[in-house]
Amino acid sequence: MSSPGPNGWPSSLPRRSFPVAFASVPFLLVAALLFVLPSAMPGLQAQLFSADRTVGAQQARVFLDCQVGRDCSFDHFRTEINFVNWVRDRADADVHIIFTSTGLANGGRQYSIDFLGLREMEGLDDHLTFTSTGTDSSRQTQDGLTQTLRLGLVRYSVQTGSGQFFRIGYDGPTSASGSGDGGNGDGSAGAEDAFYDPWNYWTFRMGLSGNMDLRETRTETRMNPSFSANRVTPDWKIELSSWMNMRRESRQLSDGREVRNDFTSWRLSTLLVRSVSDHISVGVDLGARNSQQRNQRSRVNAAPAVEYNYFPYQEATRRQFIAHYAVGFENSRYAEETIYGVFSETVPQHRIAVQYRAREEWGNAGLGFDTSQYLHDASLYSMGVAGDLSYRITRGLELNMSGEAALVNDNIHTPAASIPDEDILLGRQSLPSSYRYQASLGFNYRWGSSFANVVNNRFPRAVR
Repeated sequence: MSSPGPNGWPSSLPRRSFPVAFASVPFLLVAALLFVLPSAMPGLQAQLFSADRTVGAQQARVFLDCQVGRDCSFDHFRTEINFVNWVRDRADADVHIIFTSTGLANGGRQYSIDFLGLREMEGLDDHLTFTSTGTDSSRQTQDGLTQTLRLGLVRYSVQTGSGQFFRIGYDGPTSASGSGDGGNGDGSAGAEDAFYDPWNYWTFRMGLSGNMDLRETRTETRMNPSFSANRVTPDWKIELSSWMNMRRESRQLSDGREVRNDFTSWRLSTLLVRSVSDHISVGVDLGARNSQQRNQRSRVNAAPAVEYNYFPYQEATRRQFIAHYAVGFENSRYAEETIYGVFSETVPQHRIAVQYRAREEWGNAGLGFDTSQYLHDASLYSMGVAGDLSYRITRGLELNMSGEAALVNDNIHTPAASIPDEDILLGRQSLPSSYRYQASLGFNYRWGSSFANVVNNRFPRAVR
């Protein structure tokens, strides 16, 4: 054994051998890095890119264009969907959402939700639907609409770089082939049973409502029974309905006299429509009713009709251009002798109606024309035109217009005797008029913050 040297190393070993070997280690590490780094660069680049997307990710800006009534709760949507920025002006939005809806035979509604990409997302459009039933509560409908909105907005959030913040799950049933419920393994077993409807698409509704208002000098009671039956399929639309209004009213005047206003009105209607194509339908409209204001103890009408829609009926909630023609008869029994000296009559009648409606990114528009005429006397006719427009002129500025004009020369029901002032004041009867006009014009302008994400429910209007 050799004795240790001054530095603690054995004296028989070369003193510089270990330092030289140790000095070569950095060169080996550098060489290894130069060899490994090129192969690792794609992964590093992807990681850097992902980190850059995370830093630069922003929430999609969404403008909600919703006119569906109480089911379109802007506050609810803003509260439940917090991964987008809700804005008040379309000019600031990346996504424009248009809500439309149509009623269903079962009392529910089908909501159509169009997602329109703007600015950098132009052309990235989508369309989703949600269907509620007549037995759904308002909360169930709200939750369903919210979920549909949420699903539709995910793709736009991913487009802005927020996709890594989502977690995807599924809580629904598994496929038929893997459920072990006796299927054929191809998902086709039980397909007929899945579409079996014991009611054959018929839905029924019966209702009874009433109200009472009792005061010292005035009493009013009202009762409204109703019944309806509907069947809607792609080929047929059948609607049956009945309604009654029983009203009893008493008012005390300043001199102590009592004035009563008691009446009962009722209405029956039947509509049968057959789909011929995506643009054409034929049908018949049957009805019966009474009207104290129109001097009619009863009126029965029947009118076969044909209708043409320039746009496919599937687009009717967004746009429609309809021409409708009906011809039939009207039978009336009058409470008092009319100015034509009759107590009852049956007369032929026809009607033409044309209507255009659109719900677009720039706003809403509608224009309609209709005219009807009694065929036994060409001078007895009425015609009218009505339209409305809501147009977004520029950021925050909106124009609203509506108007209606009509010429009325078909008052065959007018009583020959003078109408008492008391009946006019109480609304039991009305004086005939040869025309009707109505118009409105308005502007709305909004400025300030465009963001609408905060919901504050304190001091609601109901308690103020």
